[in-house]
Amino acid sequence: MANNKSFKVKNGLELEAYNKAISDTAVDVFVYDTRKDSDGGAWRKRTQHTSWYNETLNTATRGSRKEFPAVAVIVAETQQVTIYDGDDPDMPMWMVFNFVGYGMVSGSMNGVTAVNGLFSLGGGANGMSFVDFLKDRGTYLTSTLWNNVLGSIADRHVAKSGFGSQYSTQRLVNSTVNDVAMTVLPNAPIDAATGLPVPTIAVATDAGTSVIRDDGTVVDITATVSGKVYYIDFRKSDNALVYAIGSSQSQCGWWNVYHQVPSSDVNEAAYYEGVYSDEMYCVLDNGYAGQDMTLPLGNTYDSSAEAIVGHVWGSETGFATLDPNRDAPSKGMISYITSTYNTGWMNGDIKLATLSDTDDTDVTGAELVTNGTFAGNLNNWDNNSSGTGSVVYDSGTGAAKLTRVDGNNNGLLAQGMSLVSGQKYVLSFDVATGTTTNVQIRGYISSTNTTGTVIENSFAVSAGNSYGITFIAPSGEDGLEFRGITGTNTVLYLDNISVRLAEEDRSVNGNGLQVFGTVTKNPVASGADLVAYSGFSASNYLEQPYNSDLDFGTGDFSLMGWVKMPTTGSYDQIFARANDGITEAILLQKINTNKFRFFLSGVSIDSTTLANNTWQFITCVRAGGVGSIWVNGVRETSAISTANLNGTNLTTLLGVRYNESHSIIQGNPGSLALLRISATAPSAEQIAKIYEDEKHLFQTGAQATIYGSSDAVTALAYDDSTELLHVGTSAGRSVFQGLRRVETQQRRYRQRLAPQTIW
Repeated sequence: MANNKSFKVKNGLELEAYNKAISDTAVDVFVYDTRKDSDGGAWRKRTQHTSWYNETLNTATRGSRKEFPAVAVIVAETQQVTIYDGDDPDMPMWMVFNFVGYGMVSGSMNGVTAVNGLFSLGGGANGMSFVDFLKDRGTYLTSTLWNNVLGSIADRHVAKSGFGSQYSTQRLVNSTVNDVAMTVLPNAPIDAATGLPVPTIAVATDAGTSVIRDDGTVVDITATVSGKVYYIDFRKSDNALVYAIGSSQSQCGWWNVYHQVPSSDVNEAAYYEGVYSDEMYCVLDNGYAGQDMTLPLGNTYDSSAEAIVGHVWGSETGFATLDPNRDAPSKGMISYITSTYNTGWMNGDIKLATLSDTDDTDVTGAELVTNGTFAGNLNNWDNNSSGTGSVVYDSGTGAAKLTRVDGNNNGLLAQGMSLVSGQKYVLSFDVATGTTTNVQIRGYISSTNTTGTVIENSFAVSAGNSYGITFIAPSGEDGLEFRGITGTNTVLYLDNISVRLAEEDRSVNGNGLQVFGTVTKNPVASGADLVAYSGFSASNYLEQPYNSDLDFGTGDFSLMGWVKMPTTGSYDQIFARANDGITEAILLQKINTNKFRFFLSGVSIDSTTLANNTWQFITCVRAGGVGSIWVNGVRETSAISTANLNGTNLTTLLGVRYNESHSIIQGNPGSLALLRISATAPSAEQIAKIYEDEKHLFQTGAQATIYGSSDAVTALAYDDSTELLHVGTSAGRSVFQGLRRVETQQRRYRQRLAPQTIW
């Protein structure tokens, strides 16, 4: 299809490829398989009496075939709907609906769906239309009217002076329709005129959801805050109503689920509370779902995960899959997939998801700050103080002392450090002492000695603590500037300032790791997309500055990842979280030659098996005061662990650990990939699912990302007969089975009776 606008495709069937190129500018496509109707499509043989069956064929708006196709491909444009004959491999036009005043098709089309011979057409700001091929008529529904359209379907292009009789007194909650969905509920009443069960229709509008029940009544689901609903569907497994909600189309980050269609109006307190729905998921936390969504939302731990399209976090795009936990929605799982990385499954309250890259270029990080420890002076630092504010070296603390008198008199500390615009870095620093305040961090232009773009506007700090910030270097600015910004006569003592290249955290938190030395990156298997991180030593490793998100106290948490260890050596270091002067709070290592050890502040939990030189999935969990270690989805051993894992300035290390003298040490290097940390303890079923889904990414030739270089996903469809997810971008169509890409459409080919996602 020649497509100049992003659109969505619903009702995946056997989604192989149609060869037919259709020169439509589509806003929605629906592949309608009448064989899945209540009567298997038999209604098509009972329409000889209708106007459309007997209208003149072979015109600009009517094809050469009288009978409705068994498989129809319905393409909605802004002011036109075209039905193509999917029974014919050339897929010719079967019927066209053009927008006319008071006609059957509203302008500014936004969605189309069909079942049992009834079409529901979303008309943007103009409400919605129904076209009933068995009753041979159309109806028009907005927030103020529900009327029959004058004339039959054959009269669809005759300009009318108004609508016919009022069909119903029911109304939509709002006339701006963004999406439509239909299903046939069990025990739905039979329409006497058609002999078929009456569908239930869900309408996504700018003021909430209207559900047209099979008894003809309309139920509204509204919210007091940002109640716009942009994507809606019915879950195939149980007909649950599912919709995505947000303040704009680019911010549909919340999914609400009703296991049963409400019997009366629902006014939720706020869209983000989901207090009345059976399930509610913050799908992308503060991310977005800006183009499409597709179902099914499977049962808990169902291999058929849900999927949405949109921003993963920040400015990045791609798609996300969601595996819900109905018993505890906040403990569901989500994965992010783009053209450059695959996070694997992130469980519950995810805090870190890293080592998920597909670029096999070794990463090298050097210290970019000169004299960040302030060795007796402020050499290499620029003092940009304004007014009576000041920056001096404080010999008592060995730190830079910034004094802020008021808003116009600040101590400003800056340094040029050869930052590359657009590159991600991790800044770490200590606050030696001083007044609790907020610090502002800005870009800095060393060539002109001027302040640049705000990176952190109001970052709260206090004495005796360490901090880490991941940032993207602003364009044209090669350094950083610090200033205190709150209070009068406040003093801030900064020390141990460091800036290094970031290895990215792909979770919504975005807290990257600093690169020390050179870390090697190679494919996890021959021809595979995903890369492994290796070459760890006392000078080559990854480190995350203190991150309060990892202060789990005495509560639950989990650490998981894929490791490949050598046969020789012992005490190989995988993960450590510790600081100077305490025993490791959390440690994961290989001991001897055949065990993994999960260490929790004095408690050792050893695995019973370890296979060297092969990829293994290791999961370390503390839940309800019990720590346990799992290998390849199977629980091995456990022990009581109630220690408080919080600590001052705990540092996270990958590939190395500290010794008692706080020096970096490391055993024989292994390979690591897909490391994740969560403040949630996954269930046994979730751990098994993660292992089963992710093990395919470590096979020879395994593809893990969207094909091509574009992350802008414009179409998404789930094929419920093959359990394949089809993802369309400008580069083509990527087909995913679980988390792995199993097919890429780089050329067009033909297969009869195989309805296709078209873009």
